[in-house]
Amino acid sequence: MAPALPRPSIDWNRLLARRDVLKLGALLASGTAASVVAGACAPRRDAASVASIDASGSPSTASGPVTMIAGGGDPMAEAPLRKVFDDFASQHPGLSWDVRALPGGGPEWDRLARALLASGEPVDLTMINGQQLRSWARDGLLADLSADSHLADVLARVPARFQIGGPGETATRAFPLAMTRGVQTTGLYYNKALLDEAGLAVPRTIADLEAMVGPLAKVGAAPLVHCSGDVFFNQILLTWVLPMIVERAGGDPHAFADSTVKGDAAYDSPEWIEAFTTIGNLRKSGVMLEGSGATDYLAMQRLFLQGKAATTFQGSWMLPQIEAGTAPRPFDVHVAPPPLVDGAKRPRPILAWAGFALPAAASRPRDAVYAFLEYASRPEVDRAVTAGSQSYSPIAASNDTITDPVAREFLPLFDDAISPIDWLWEPEITAEIDSQVQALVKGATDAAAAGRAVQAVASDLRKSGRSYYR
Repeated sequence: MAPALPRPSIDWNRLLARRDVLKLGALLASGTAASVVAGACAPRRDAASVASIDASGSPSTASGPVTMIAGGGDPMAEAPLRKVFDDFASQHPGLSWDVRALPGGGPEWDRLARALLASGEPVDLTMINGQQLRSWARDGLLADLSADSHLADVLARVPARFQIGGPGETATRAFPLAMTRGVQTTGLYYNKALLDEAGLAVPRTIADLEAMVGPLAKVGAAPLVHCSGDVFFNQILLTWVLPMIVERAGGDPHAFADSTVKGDAAYDSPEWIEAFTTIGNLRKSGVMLEGSGATDYLAMQRLFLQGKAATTFQGSWMLPQIEAGTAPRPFDVHVAPPPLVDGAKRPRPILAWAGFALPAAASRPRDAVYAFLEYASRPEVDRAVTAGSQSYSPIAASNDTITDPVAREFLPLFDDAISPIDWLWEPEITAEIDSQVQALVKGATDAAAAGRAVQAVASDLRKSGRSYYR
């Protein structure tokens, strides 16, 4: 969402690059196509030349080339990340980096990365978006990190809630660090200057947003603008409201979302219908700025900066763009927790990230990869990367180095944050949800019809054997 996942300028600007999520193409299957992609990815090699000592003071065994694939931009072009690669290489003579930044995001990155693996070229390490992890695990492309004794100390440094695996498993397949550009969450951006002008407090509930419609109309604004024109951002509305609806009834959001993937619950069940209804009511009540159904990500930012809307629900990845924007009227941006649905006790922001993962098949000895992951996960290294990049780390102690006052307003939101439930759905389900939520924001459908449409896609997936749970 990771989304990007710079401080987010690279992470989840990757989110914007994934606007084509509905244009899911067939994965490259032929070795010929894969070879073309592999040949097009020019490697970056940086050889080391000084003495090699590991953390214990013993001679290092890490040597040879290490090939890593990444998305969201070239990590070697980002000074805080490049320093870690270079510092590690300087400790291991004979080791060289071959870092391949594959272009695009979402389906395009997925296609190119899979093709590179299929080509037979050695790939030792990957930075993978958490949203793609489940399908890679399902297809047997990722190693079980939790079963690898070499990574026990590394995984012990990363809180368990940041470690995820494939469908129906508790194994760890990937984990984030500051080196993978950290983690992101969601919250309600609000313009305090506009709220003050209208005599309003910060909204804590959706009912508060509804009560703001009249006072804000007097100053020419709406309570909320959303970028439904970029369909990828529509699932973010469901990750806002559905977890609270499920928890309010005593359920677990992840277990519930997974039950719909398994077919034990339907996408037109009462919880889903309430979530779709809540989103549709944002438009009906006047909370959502007219035209949000066709507004893209950049236009949403402009409308917020222009004072056409007092708030927008987005991720921490957007803060640098908002702070760099120009506002024609008083503008004082801050961040609040996601507003609560009726009866909910706490909000559920998301924990979005890209993370390190290992290919299931090791084409070369992994000594160098194990040594690098141990090095990159050391608290002092992670803290230095966080300080340099100003990306949020999953290792909480590193986040003391976040300096921007508004960025620091996101930090308490991580306490209630959970892995995005949209990471659990098949890509086809996510695409249909995005389409149906856009229709709700446009007023072109209703909650019941939206639920039936998503359920129809799920039924087709199960019949064709393409569901995660076949």
